Amino acid sequence: MQTDHRVPTTNTAAMRQQQHRKRSASSVNSRKRDRHDLICVVCHAPAMGYNFDQITCESCKAFFRRNALANAGKLKCRSGTDDCVISLETRKRCKACRLKKCFDKGLRKEWIMSEEEKRTKKQKIEDNRRLRAMSQNSTMFSITPSTSPSIVPETECFNFSVEYRKHFVKDDEDEDDNDNNKDTSYLFDDNNDTNDFKPIKGIFNNNNNNNNNINQSKFDYKILLNDHDRILLTKIDENYTRAVQLNISVAKGYDSPCLRNLNHLTNIVNELAQISTLRTITFLKLTPEFNCLHEDDRLVLVKHNLLAALFFHLCMCVNIHTQIYHEPNTANDYCYHAGELRLYSEEVYQQSMMFIKEVQDICSNDHLILKIVMLIMIFSKGSDINEPYWIHPHEIFHAQNVFTDLLWKYLDVRFSSDLTASIFSRLIFAGMKAQILGRKTKESVSKQTVNNDHLAPLMQSVLLSS
Repeated sequence: MQTDHRVPTTNTAAMRQQQHRKRSASSVNSRKRDRHDLICVVCHAPAMGYNFDQITCESCKAFFRRNALANAGKLKCRSGTDDCVISLETRKRCKACRLKKCFDKGLRKEWIMSEEEKRTKKQKIEDNRRLRAMSQNSTMFSITPSTSPSIVPETECFNFSVEYRKHFVKDDEDEDDNDNNKDTSYLFDDNNDTNDFKPIKGIFNNNNNNNNNINQSKFDYKILLNDHDRILLTKIDENYTRAVQLNISVAKGYDSPCLRNLNHLTNIVNELAQISTLRTITFLKLTPEFNCLHEDDRLVLVKHNLLAALFFHLCMCVNIHTQIYHEPNTANDYCYHAGELRLYSEEVYQQSMMFIKEVQDICSNDHLILKIVMLIMIFSKGSDINEPYWIHPHEIFHAQNVFTDLLWKYLDVRFSSDLTASIFSRLIFAGMKAQILGRKTKESVSKQTVNNDHLAPLMQSVLLSS
């Protein structure tokens, strides 16, 4: 009697899948073995490709990156001959000779990326990853798989639905009418002493109205959010732009920005600080979450939190490299030297410049982030021990949560998800620093012998409030 040695058919499918995985693994391993034909020019170990313009192993690649810039010329040969044999077995015995051989074999230290270059490369990788994800999601963005999503500048709006355009078309028409509106505020006019300012050319060009926009990303990250958040971010941008248009400080008769020279504290308060205050308050009035609050709560929020928000506005306007203050996207707005902040005090100036640099680095000089943070700062309760009783504290808390949640979501698509928490936390600490700077600014004004009557009424209420 013969024995049936056939394998039961119940596991046939599983066996085929296992055989397929083995063949795939074998194929991958064969490709890896092909790469092992490469030999490191330094230690003759198996190499995986080109690094710093030469074929190297991962060990020599990492060794060269760590030592080529920092330790070149500092290392000493252990044997004193400067001619040690460098091989897979001996490469860790003498760092000096290993580094010398790296240079002799043609590894180029100028190809080592700086931290800034690494961040830029990582950001490009993230951008490309998001673009690939968008191109695969044809349903969400209404594009065919064969087309690529458009990359639009930060200032341009995304193509929203017909309902969205109908909803906001009235606002757009009103904004156009404001060009000739009698309510448009020209804070300064040509009656000013012409010796106090001069036209400047070359600081801004047609493609970039403000040099502090150099680091601004040209990719519109808003389109990666859902419709509700995207519309809210777009309205924040539109409201801020409209607030600037409704409060214009121009040098009439000049096409280029004019650089104002201020020589007294009253000038910087009544000009630079006041135009920034007017634009920020108008920005708040155009924000529905602010308008729905009780009138007394609105007044107290502005009284106690406006100065902190103004320091984030300062981060949008100051080019940290040229130290020129200029409102972005304005054709002939006044410009100022950031050094004019010394009229408050040297301490206020120094800490303000450090604050501007820190905040611009945190958010990659993304102005939309700064606009959201300005709103969060305004809705902050408990920032001042002298705050009075609130009429509707829960409504203030809810309004701030709207923008706090929006900021988190935007940071999550703007930067890699593993950086969101860190950037969010650093912005919170920056908000605390802005509140401290606001208090120091008030103290510096109170310490100077300035006739309060010479200050604009609005600025008296902002700077002289207890």
